[in-house]
Amino acid sequence: MKVVFMQDVADQGKKGEVKNVSEGYARNFLFPRQLAKPATPEVLKELADQRAAEQKREAQHVTVAREVAAKLDEFTLQLHVKVGEGGRLFGAITSKQIAEGLHAAGFSIEKKKIVLNDAIRTLGTTIVPIKLYHDVTAHLRVQVQPQ
Repeated sequence: MKVVFMQDVADQGKKGEVKNVSEGYARNFLFPRQLAKPATPEVLKELADQRAAEQKREAQHVTVAREVAAKLDEFTLQLHVKVGEGGRLFGAITSKQIAEGLHAAGFSIEKKKIVLNDAIRTLGTTIVPIKLYHDVTAHLRVQVQPQ
């Protein structure tokens, strides 16, 4: 019997998949728990409509992420910090401080999207990658200046 899975079922199938399962398994386990529906033309059309809507949402997210990435590539974030002798920073610039600076500049970027391998500990300009979406990464210039 062909069924369309409505949720992930271990060792059977993932949500949205159409598979053949035994009739007893479908009737006694999948259907009562609403884990699957029979693969009728109406259900298959509904599934196709859901996939199309999902692809449209995905395309919109990618477009928005690319627009934000283009703005961030042109933007330079200036941070002013206390400096000791010889131009050494007191502390370091972390992803949290970069996120706060971006928020003050009008960008809503979460700190976990900022890919900072090690904190910034020197004056000058540093390129910081920001992973906005799956395939979209922006490169922000962070300029650290003495206060």
